[in-house]
Amino acid sequence: MSWPFDISEPFITPSHGTEFQRRRHGLTPEEWALPPTLVATFQGDAYRRMLERGCVDARNSAERAIGEVDGVPCALARISIGAPAAALLLEDSVARGVRNILVVGSAGSLQRHLPIGSTVIVTGAEREDGTSHHYLPAGEIVSADPDLTAALEEFSVTRGARPVRGRSWTIDAPYRETVGAIHRHREAGVSVVEMEAAAIFAVARVRGVRAALIVSVSDELFGHEWNEGFGHDAYLDSLVRAADAAMDAAQSLPPVRGL
Repeated sequence: MSWPFDISEPFITPSHGTEFQRRRHGLTPEEWALPPTLVATFQGDAYRRMLERGCVDARNSAERAIGEVDGVPCALARISIGAPAAALLLEDSVARGVRNILVVGSAGSLQRHLPIGSTVIVTGAEREDGTSHHYLPAGEIVSADPDLTAALEEFSVTRGARPVRGRSWTIDAPYRETVGAIHRHREAGVSVVEMEAAAIFAVARVRGVRAALIVSVSDELFGHEWNEGFGHDAYLDSLVRAADAAMDAAQSLPPVRGL
């Protein structure tokens, strides 16, 4: 990073942005507010499963964006791929009342014991993205919330998965996942590579909320050639199980005090 970490106040805050949107849509603060728990994903199959389970998309400003999972209020969002998009959506969601963030994603495996269709509970992220460096000084590995992580692990097992805990390598440029960098992260014990974990965890830390991430292995980067499995049943089945685990975890969370 070629500039010092800036500790001055942001010129435009999430509250500024969400209040502008609220007034633009003509909603009251009560209508605009989100419940304490948000479940989110980047993938269509997981998103459709979450809709089936009862949540309402948080981007739908024409109505109060709240559904229920077995009587527990929750909000749903499908996030565009990439750290900037994830950070923006989470910032807005937190400004509207979200305090627990459960994200379902996909990732490339760096380790032979994690083939396509494996389930990984991401415990922390190696930060090679740009977004997280606007939230935290360089050099820190940013971690997931331990309680939400444990909940995702528990309900993944209940849903028939064999989840593995592991670190992720977050990078903004998938076509710059070089042979040397892949080798370095693999040798350091990093489990998977993806594009958002560092930003998700950084936003959560700065905003004082909780976030956790579960990913399904969609492709393999540990062999001599790239092995993609985006259409494989093993990956798609794993993704739907991960969505169910996130929804189960959302249902299990105790009420947030003061909300």
